[in-house]
Order: sequence, then C-alpha cells, then structure tokens
Amino acid sequence: MLRALRALSLGSLVLGSLFLAACGSEAPLAPTTDSGGVEEAGDTGGAEVAEKDLAVELERYLTGRFDSVTQAKADPTYFEIQLQTCKVEAPALGAHVLYIEQARMDTLNAPYRQRLYVIEKKGAGAVSRVFELVSPIKAKGLCKDPSKITFEPTMVTERAGCAVVVNWETDHFVGGTNGKECPSDLSGATYATSEVTIDAAGMKSWDRGFDDAGAQKWGATKGGYVFERRTPLP
Repeated sequence: MLRALRALSLGSLVLGSLFLAACGSEAPLAPTTDSGGVEEAGDTGGAEVAEKDLAVELERYLTGRFDSVTQAKADPTYFEIQLQTCKVEAPALGAHVLYIEQARMDTLNAPYRQRLYVIEKKGAGAVSRVFELVSPIKAKGLCKDPSKITFEPTMVTERAGCAVVVNWETDHFVGGTNGKECPSDLSGATYATSEVTIDAAGMKSWDRGFDDAGAQKWGATKGGYVFERRTPLP
C-alpha cells in the first residue's frame, strides 16, 4: 500500500490536505515539518470498510501524525511538512470532530494551519466540513492533550464551500472540494480546490488556488503533497 501511495507522489488525483485538505489561505505557496520510521499500518479491512460507517472510518484514517519528509528529500521543491490530527470534544458540532495542525518540520512550534474537521456520513461516502479557529493560538499543540479544550460553536467559523467529500474505493478514500465553491484571496486567487486520496499508509493532498480565469496562483504545481503515516492506524 505504501509503495502505491509513493507512486502517486507526482500524479494528479481528484480531504488532500485532507486533507486531507482544507482550502486554507495560510498554506505554503507553490513550492516557494519529529519524523521517524514508518509504522506498519496493519490490516486495512479492505472491502469490509464499505460495510461500516464511513464517517467513523474516515475519522480513523485521518487520525495520527503524518509528514512529507520522504517526498521532500526526493524532490526539494516540496517542503518537509508535519500534519498532526487528533479527536477532540465538540458536542454541539458533531460526534466525529478532529483538530488538525500543520507546520513545517523546521518550525513545528509555529503551525501555519489549524482547523477543525467535522466528519459526517454523506450518502455512500463521507464529508469533512472545515472550520477555522477564532483563537488558534489557544489550540497550538493541542494533540499533546486533546482533553484540555472542549470546542463550542462560538470558538470556530465554518469555511462555507470548502467541505471535502470523499467516497470509498476498494481500499482507500478519494474525493475533494466542489468546483469553485471554496473562496480564497491568497496571491490573487479567487477560489481554492483540494483533491485528496487517503489510505492506511497515509494521504495525498493537493491544495491549489486559482483566479477567475483559471490561472493557478498558489499551491504545488507538480502534484499533491504525500503525507506518510508515522503513527499506527487507530
């Protein structure tokens, strides 16, 4: 699985970053992150995942610590980025809420992106709604102790139009944002897109900003960032 994910590093795929993914205006511009060995991901469950609640499975696949160190060493046009995700309490927002923090590996104490992902089942797949934090500094390093904050609706603002919808395909999730619905004003862009693929070994996330004419204004140009999982799959 990991070999397959690495092979995608220069390709174009339809949550990256998740991610995975979040149409953030603070992301590093086009190639202008505690790593360590990759843990064994274990049995992914294969097609059996399709029989489960995909919101639960997406939350599981997104939880953990990831980085793009391997990709950056192979291609210096990519930064070494760490992405850390943990489950947090936010009863008023939903049952599956994750805190996401991204930072360059050389400045881990200065994250450039902090978000909440509210994950919900959607048809035959799942959706990750993206929320900005009103006071992100209060949440910095939160995954060291996720219990110290219970999020309330007044503490976040939803990024309307930036939700990431994914479907399950055999042994991985794949999806992205919807058309031009996610606004962005970074570097002359008017909208942002996010394309993601997520499996047990990690995720690939390609976030880009475009102007009204369709010209790319920010984000990687060769393909998405490949984030390898550095912690066991929950």
